[in-house]
Amino acid sequence: MIRAVIVDDEAPARDRLRQMLAPDVIKVIGEAGDGEEAVSRIDELKPDLVFLDIQMPALTGLEVVSRLHAPRPRIVFCTAYDHFAIEAFELHAVDYLLKPVNRDRLARTVDRIRTEIDEQRRVTRERAEAVRTQRRLMPGDLGGEGFACAGACEPADGVGGDYYDFLPLPGNRLGIALGDVSGKGMYAGLLAAALQARLQAITAAHGPESPAEIVRELDRLTVGTIEGNRFATLFFGVLDPAAATLTYVNAGHPPGVVLSARGETRLLEATAPAVGLLRDADFPEAVVSLRPGDLFATFSDGLTEAESQDGESLDAEGVIRILRKHATLAPRPIVDAVLAHVRAFTGDAPASDDRTLVVANLEGPR
Repeated sequence: MIRAVIVDDEAPARDRLRQMLAPDVIKVIGEAGDGEEAVSRIDELKPDLVFLDIQMPALTGLEVVSRLHAPRPRIVFCTAYDHFAIEAFELHAVDYLLKPVNRDRLARTVDRIRTEIDEQRRVTRERAEAVRTQRRLMPGDLGGEGFACAGACEPADGVGGDYYDFLPLPGNRLGIALGDVSGKGMYAGLLAAALQARLQAITAAHGPESPAEIVRELDRLTVGTIEGNRFATLFFGVLDPAAATLTYVNAGHPPGVVLSARGETRLLEATAPAVGLLRDADFPEAVVSLRPGDLFATFSDGLTEAESQDGESLDAEGVIRILRKHATLAPRPIVDAVLAHVRAFTGDAPASDDRTLVVANLEGPR
């Protein structure tokens, strides 16, 4: 059903148009008799479609359209004057009908609009399901013998190319992954899901044991399956609470960080190229020792490249300062606090990239 508003300064014209509209296709949810009332009613009712006269008191139909807030409904002008057509289409009207409106012509216009709206609604439903599905792929908070971890992913556009995962491994070890596929949107989201599934399959098979072997196998399965200009940065670490170590591969990703309770900061820089770029690439690993109370964090460049309204970038140092400020909390409050700070830093500006953060510490909350 299409929700419509009829705007015309002549009541008989509104009545005639209403009678010509098929009630099983169009539901008229409101009317207006002048331009100012039209702006108010359209903003209030948020219809899918507006039938709009041009010559009216207070505001013309063209002025009405120019004052509507986004997202605007589809506009069909219904007027006795043909010389406004160019201006109407410059305002992105979907049609321009001359009075007296022809019934068949009107029916064809409505049928075309119904097809467009049905397709738009289908795409919206599928996108919403994709958003829910990707959200369900991300794990919940995890606590084990001697550690606790939490993460969050905030896509810039509903579905994104970032993902994170917690992968239980033999010996009370935990694999921690944070990946960032180049690009944004649905395509990047599909690649991120494929990357996550492959990494899960590799670790579940209990074949490769070291992070270097695991990421090398992931790269082998990824090279050649994506477009040549696509790749994924990845931080993959294995946390071993018993040995108090984090063994990791940083494949072209922003540095991870370990913050000690004594104020030390250790950066876990890139050790290897991004995944999916080079066939038979080497993925050296590194090991960092941890002490009780140490905090580990890895994040995507959506945090470091976040910009204030003045154009100032948060940068890695800014993210680390925020982490340090909240480092005495448990992982979940840290994640929530850092992402809230990033949102406050950027203000009303929409996120330009996906924002993902994972935090873990030894011996759970400090």
